[in-house]
Amino acid sequence: MRKGTWFLRILIGGLALLAIAAGLIPFPIMLHEMFEQAPHGLTMIIVILAVGIYLAIIGCLAAAFFAEQLLQIIDHNQAFSTHAVMSLTRVKWALVLVTTGIWLWLPFIYTIAQMDDAPGMMLIGLGIATIPLILTVFIAILARLWDAALRIKNENDLTI
Repeated sequence: MRKGTWFLRILIGGLALLAIAAGLIPFPIMLHEMFEQAPHGLTMIIVILAVGIYLAIIGCLAAAFFAEQLLQIIDHNQAFSTHAVMSLTRVKWALVLVTTGIWLWLPFIYTIAQMDDAPGMMLIGLGIATIPLILTVFIAILARLWDAALRIKNENDLTI
């Protein structure tokens, strides 16, 4: 392992462990309590919330896995290769899954904001839901930039 990527590997591993721990311990207990205490009309919103939570967790784990693969490719000095571009594209699609999962939380947040008469809660929920969307767009731009750099590198390799 190179010195430059060890910190990123630790962060990615910590994020993956946090996602696994959240999916195994607090979220099932929280969702079970919500199903037992929810009024009859809110069960569908809780199901949508549960699907969103687990989509976000699965996407987070997939993004961590593909980011680890990308770091391994970078460690082998193959940063500008088709494997690196494919790995970055996979990270992008994993982040799309995270974004979709988190956006599925918004009906629940809207319902809670309506029940508590707290419109600021919806703004906070939208702000939180925007973060993975921004990351997804950034990774998509980075993948296109990386692909363009790979094409330029291949063109330069052929001319020399």
